[in-house]
Amino acid sequence: MSRSCRRSDRRRRHFALRCTLPSLARTALDQYLLQRGLPVTPERWSPATPLVVSLEDDDAHIESTRLWRVMRRFFVLAADAIQDERPATAEKLRRASPHWMRHTHASHALARGAELIMVRDNLRHASISTTSTYLHSDEVQRARQFDQAFRSRDL
Repeated sequence: MSRSCRRSDRRRRHFALRCTLPSLARTALDQYLLQRGLPVTPERWSPATPLVVSLEDDDAHIESTRLWRVMRRFFVLAADAIQDERPATAEKLRRASPHWMRHTHASHALARGAELIMVRDNLRHASISTTSTYLHSDEVQRARQFDQAFRSRDL
């Protein structure tokens, strides 16, 4: 299921994007919208309504720097909670950032069989080679072999 998302550029102009959500994420989004008293039917969504709101004002979007700090704090709290049982994972969480979630999403999607082109499109990469950096071990070798096999323009 796709969802139009508001996004701002550096000059604070807004534009719509299409986001592909798995059904589990869509269910969570619907529950979140209902808790905020907003419609879950896409035809009734207002493009002016922020998806993630400010903690101080339900009509204003959360600033990206604030969201970054909230997520970083969450990673640190999660790291503290697992420190004794999983110290290596806790250390990774302490270094995590919201952008790390993007990398993690891509790596897990590819490892679970998502097509490279679909992941590229989801991440909005211009080049498939950028997305290929998220392939690991046997996936990298497989991608290189297919790249070599189909490199010829004579096909």
